[in-house]
Amino acid sequence: MRRSGFIILILVVLWFVGCQEKLPVELAADQSASALEVKVLPAIDSTLIVDASVDTSGVLQTEEQAYPATLLVSGVKTDFGTYRATFSYSRILLNDPKHPITRTDQQDSQSSVSAKVIGYLGLDVGNAKVNSVDIPKSFRPFRTWSSVEPNQFAGRTYTLVDEDNAPASNFVYAAGQQYRFVADGKNSIPAFSKEISSPDEITLVEPKAGQILFRSDDLHLQWQGKRGQQLRLLISSFDEQSNVPVKPLLQVSIQEGSSSVTIPAKVMQSVQANGSGHYMLSFISSNSISTTISPDYDGSVLVQAASIHNVLLWLK
Repeated sequence: MRRSGFIILILVVLWFVGCQEKLPVELAADQSASALEVKVLPAIDSTLIVDASVDTSGVLQTEEQAYPATLLVSGVKTDFGTYRATFSYSRILLNDPKHPITRTDQQDSQSSVSAKVIGYLGLDVGNAKVNSVDIPKSFRPFRTWSSVEPNQFAGRTYTLVDEDNAPASNFVYAAGQQYRFVADGKNSIPAFSKEISSPDEITLVEPKAGQILFRSDDLHLQWQGKRGQQLRLLISSFDEQSNVPVKPLLQVSIQEGSSSVTIPAKVMQSVQANGSGHYMLSFISSNSISTTISPDYDGSVLVQAASIHNVLLWLK
């Protein structure tokens, strides 16, 4: 292969049963070997408490587990084919590592049981704001991917949503804005202030909602908007009858490309099949930092601002 020629191989990282496998994949001629990083995501643990699905938060289940505290703001638009839903979302959640929530499951025919940690109590941090807007404090729903316990709660959380039909006063996600999360603090949590700047609004132009894609074809992505620090595509199964309909299966981190990239058919063929053929593409552009709150809070804090465009389509 000539040194000046195009490199046409990429090492695609596949995760299976805790092991990492690499697969050479032929790319389009105008893409370098470092253009894409692909990961098959571990199966969703449907027993864990979930606060918001990835198409809203921009945060995977594994990332929720890695960061006990998350300060998030996002602008979300979802195209369902016949209509578009848009909203702005912000959340402050500090899990308390000292107060795990467990569930006892029967393990075998001898009725032996073990306690599994499915989450942690959310901490009360006093009054909280994003910029000058109050983020309401509420009881955190006891909700997993597969069930909701209406009479149980998982501590406190702070969530602010500005939807098309129920706007929150003075809160709308905007590109290129500095967002500051502020809390008064309470009990062991001191007052804190963390900032993050939001990336440009990202819009997926191709493929379009309702389109039928084939695993045997390359997937051509085209978008508008300048990318943030991280740009990734999540391909998720979608079941509108489920408690949480979006379950991520594959992540494509886009390292290069100003407005388009081609995902090889080899990658599309690795997406796990589902019965309905319905899938959600979540295109996420984000800026984020990892920080801490105080020496008294044991855990890293993820501060993230993201522009998210979700597209519902068919994959055959």
